[in-house]
Amino acid sequence: MFYQKLLPFIQSSTKRTYKRSQSIYMEGEEPQSLYLVKSGLIGLYHISESGKETFLRVFAKDSIFGHRSYFAQTPYHANAIALSESEIHIISKEQCNEICENHPDLLKELMKIISLELGEAEQRLAGLLDKSANTRIRESLVFLKLKYPQKVWTRKEVADFSGSTLETVTRVMTTLSNDGLIQKNGRDFKILDVDKILHYIDSAQG
Repeated sequence: MFYQKLLPFIQSSTKRTYKRSQSIYMEGEEPQSLYLVKSGLIGLYHISESGKETFLRVFAKDSIFGHRSYFAQTPYHANAIALSESEIHIISKEQCNEICENHPDLLKELMKIISLELGEAEQRLAGLLDKSANTRIRESLVFLKLKYPQKVWTRKEVADFSGSTLETVTRVMTTLSNDGLIQKNGRDFKILDVDKILHYIDSAQG
């Protein structure tokens, strides 16, 4: 695991705890550091000129983030925010330069991570273009809840992640609840039948 390989070289890095909803960096800022999630969940989102927020992805424990803008030497293209209380390693430019110069094996592994993320982003973009809103919401519910089961995902976060609206997410979740495929518990929900939800996804037309 990349985190375990990198850990010996960042023991002296700054560690900072962020509360839920606290910002780590803002879109347009110049990158000064790399970030590694020691614990918690970090969300990445973009705000359009019209003010609409789009939830791009989640970084969980052992994930590195902020690296695309850092190595591209461009301002951050999105905002990073703590979705739960999180502890982050902040890797300085000096530490990063030392690692890149003296440990090319780690740099090679980081390039692999970036390449895989690019492939995932391209597949997700294709899905947003080809799939209906209902399908995207059902896929997002399954993905988010199974990958991060302890996180209480709000309807707005699901809407942003799926490229849909709060009203559509609420309607789809009500339908799934009525069909016995999810169980709603306040703001939280539980997946009851993944196979049927996925079949529902494949056969959804609207």
